[in-house]
Amino acid sequence: MRFEMVAIPPEEFEAMKARLPKATSEGLFDTYRISQNTWYKLRDGLPVKRKTIEQLRARYAQVAGE
Repeated sequence: MRFEMVAIPPEEFEAMKARLPKATSEGLFDTYRISQNTWYKLRDGLPVKRKTIEQLRARYAQVAGE
């Protein structure tokens, strides 16, 4: 089974980074429910699974109060 892979724009990553209390594995999981490996991929502009991005955006909206 193949997953559709997508990347996010750098501006979106920076907005998510600004809401992150601490860039540790615990902080990433507690805030966005993602692994540090996924965070590094996003930081580096690499694609991750579309479903992961969708979940991350939903979680970001909760954290940002949108």
